[in-house]
Amino acid sequence: MEATIQAEPAASPFEQARQALSAIEREETEARHKLALLEWQEERFSAEVRRGAEKAAKREDLARLKAEQWQVVREVRQRLHAARRNYEDLQRQAVELQHAIRREERAVAQWQRQVKNTEEQLARWQRLLAEAQSRLEEAQREFGRLMGFAFMASSSSQIPGRPRDT
Repeated sequence: MEATIQAEPAASPFEQARQALSAIEREETEARHKLALLEWQEERFSAEVRRGAEKAAKREDLARLKAEQWQVVREVRQRLHAARRNYEDLQRQAVELQHAIRREERAVAQWQRQVKNTEEQLARWQRLLAEAQSRLEEAQREFGRLMGFAFMASSSSQIPGRPRDT
């Protein structure tokens, strides 16, 4: 089963951990079934041992097989606990990442609102600047027209706002 999990590189680490956990749980179930079968056989042969000495050797073999199967069950349980811890760690990490994503989404939305407000303010200032520049140009044209007219009307008179020529 481990080779199958490793042969699927497209699966996410979270999915791989879930699959590994499921595989180990199945393996534990199989090991428990084998253990239960061995215990049943042990009970059956215990009764038969009373009937004959030749069954004693078979009972010893069953006891040895039972001990080996208990070892397998212990090993599978250790792997199962490790797989569960890994899966729980991945779940915890996923939840933390979801919280971080929500936090960053709120921050992005806030910055986007601030950028929009700043752009609106800039647009207002640009309109005010354009109006002020238009008024300035109009005043400069009017001033130029008046100054040109004033020079034509009397070149000897002093123009208000200009220093006297000496």
